[in-house]
Amino acid sequence: MREKDLETVRDIYNHYILHSTAVYYTQPIRTEELRTFLPLGHPKYHSYLIEAPDEEVLGFCYYAPFKPKDAFRISVELTLYLRPGLTGQGIGYQVMLLVEPVIRDMGFSNIIALISGDNEPSIRMFEKCGYERCACIRQVAEKFGKKLDLVMYQKLLPTH
Repeated sequence: MREKDLETVRDIYNHYILHSTAVYYTQPIRTEELRTFLPLGHPKYHSYLIEAPDEEVLGFCYYAPFKPKDAFRISVELTLYLRPGLTGQGIGYQVMLLVEPVIRDMGFSNIIALISGDNEPSIRMFEKCGYERCACIRQVAEKFGKKLDLVMYQKLLPTH
């Protein structure tokens, strides 16, 4: 992902902010806010624009530090969003197959995904990719008048 892609990423992300419980923001975010958590040009953490062969943007994916403390340096948080209407077609699964070896090759051994408890399509995709549910924080957020659970999925990567 490059700086020029941030507006497209913002538009995809804002769709989920405004129309779903997949993202716990309640108001649209600005492009400047994306820069605070999307790793652009970082040597160890990466972000990707997901494109079709004809260069149509399908979504975005990134992995970033799980927590800022040094002891968590072996773990990353993985995030993936597809454009509306493109979920359930196997695109996310294919992206996962491509990005996991990159994460492993960067020296990480643990991938964490934080998923809204009612985001069944995302949960199914991560489970299909071999992630296991490792935690549930019940009723930790509220959006659209609904209390939301946050579930954590993890995958331990084999080391070289």
